[in-house]
Amino acid sequence: MLRYLMIALLILLGLSSLGSAIFGRQTTRRLLLTAFTLIVWVIAGVMYFNPPGTAPRQTVSLPTDTPAPTATPRPGLIVWHSGPSDNLQVWIMDDDGNNKRQLTTGADIGTNVEPAWSPDGSQIAFVSDRVDKEALQIYTSKADGSNQRPLMPFQATHSWSPDWSPDGSKILFQTNRGENAIFQLYTCNADGSNIKNLTNTTTNESRGDWSPDGQKIAFVSERDGDRNIYVMDADGSNQQALTTSKSDDLYPRWSPDGREILFQSNQEGSGNFGIYIMERDGSNVRRISDLAANNITPVWARDGQAIVFASDRDDPNWDLYIMDRDGANLRRLTNQKAVDRFPSWHWR
Repeated sequence: MLRYLMIALLILLGLSSLGSAIFGRQTTRRLLLTAFTLIVWVIAGVMYFNPPGTAPRQTVSLPTDTPAPTATPRPGLIVWHSGPSDNLQVWIMDDDGNNKRQLTTGADIGTNVEPAWSPDGSQIAFVSDRVDKEALQIYTSKADGSNQRPLMPFQATHSWSPDWSPDGSKILFQTNRGENAIFQLYTCNADGSNIKNLTNTTTNESRGDWSPDGQKIAFVSERDGDRNIYVMDADGSNQQALTTSKSDDLYPRWSPDGREILFQSNQEGSGNFGIYIMERDGSNVRRISDLAANNITPVWARDGQAIVFASDRDDPNWDLYIMDRDGANLRRLTNQKAVDRFPSWHWR
């Protein structure tokens, strides 16, 4: 501030000498007073907008309208069973169809089918006949196929369609181990202990799937003479029908947010199975696949934005496909002379 005032005084002295010689003393005084006032206002403005000790103000460039780069979807992994019908094995691949490799290998391992990821992606449950061809048993392994072991002690009955609870502490499955030898839904702990019957009816109950919050189970029941989708509480209580068609409504799968249920059905009478979605209460049923071929065993992928399923559309065998949740952008994932079915998807 003092520096600015000294400069102003020097300017005024110069103007005073020059003004007296040209305009006279009286006029010069008025001019000097006006000039002094202007200089004071200029100095005050400079001091306000750029106080001592601060950096000069800089002009900020506004952002342009260049769009942000699109995030690349996080890749997922798919396990499924593949092979000739008399030698099906568990395989794994990236969800774009790359890096296929067999997980169940070795001598005397039998047929191994219907794999299901654990919630954390560290384990796989699957079904095997390696001990007895007439008694399917549930096994678990690590994600790389190692450490394969039976879930429960052997029984001369069938147990299959494993589904992990959302917290990974239990496994839901269907078995005919009961007195009347029909399929019922059971749960057990992830180590095979604490086996409980949930349905306990006189008709087949199958293909159960846990809701994301672990509170509900969707499943298929034949209690009304047709195969329809039901829902019940996780302890087996409060069983209610969601579909009542005179057709086969099968393989229900909860969406990741728990608001919708994906399933396969032949309800439109074309002779082929299509893929459908409905609200969790059974309303707003809509088909999202074509009916030109069979489309079966659908599962959600990529946080509910995609669906992986099996279809016989391109050859006599079954292959896996992926499409957007509205049925658009269909892509083929497998293309081999084998039966590729029952996919299970998980984030990498």
